[in-house]
Amino acid sequence: RKAPNMGWLTFTFGLERKFKQLCKRLDVVRTHQQQESLKFMAHFHRRFIIKDGKRNPKPESGRQPVELFELRSNGSALCTRLVQVKADAVQLNSAFCYILNVPLEGANDSSSAIVYAWIGSKSDADCARLIEQIAEEKFNNPWVSLQVLTEGSEPDNFFWVALGGRKPYDTDADYLNYTRLFRCSNEKGYFTVSEKCT
Repeated sequence: RKAPNMGWLTFTFGLERKFKQLCKRLDVVRTHQQQESLKFMAHFHRRFIIKDGKRNPKPESGRQPVELFELRSNGSALCTRLVQVKADAVQLNSAFCYILNVPLEGANDSSSAIVYAWIGSKSDADCARLIEQIAEEKFNNPWVSLQVLTEGSEPDNFFWVALGGRKPYDTDADYLNYTRLFRCSNEKGYFTVSEKCT
């Protein structure tokens, strides 16, 4: 989502030819985030993780940052993705599930951490099972303590401290029940927005 064009240009003018020499039936398609095709998403089996930032970030002050991931789905189960959001308590919503990765003090990339799978009180049972599976498969290792939490059972010491303290957050997602479709256009020389299917 924040990737510059240089990566795509480097691939197009350099690596693409090398890959096509190795693999004769190679189709290269540029895809932007949140516009992935169903064929592309099917390869990930509902475990597509989108991390924020750059490929090899240097941690500030020598510490790995706290990471918060939200489980999102765009219309169908196949389009489920785990998207990194700002690690702040206001990002939580009772209708969704989250993974909070809290590196322990002095931890480096391969060291210990506490990983919480947070299940909102109004979240879907299928999403709750999926967030537990993703946390187990992608975040768990011998140096990690994995804990599954339901909303309201969060420990104060690590969970809320990692999110910057306990803050009010949304407790429902009724807005999802009222989906609206808009058409954005610049065909007349100026930007217009009109609602479709009113």
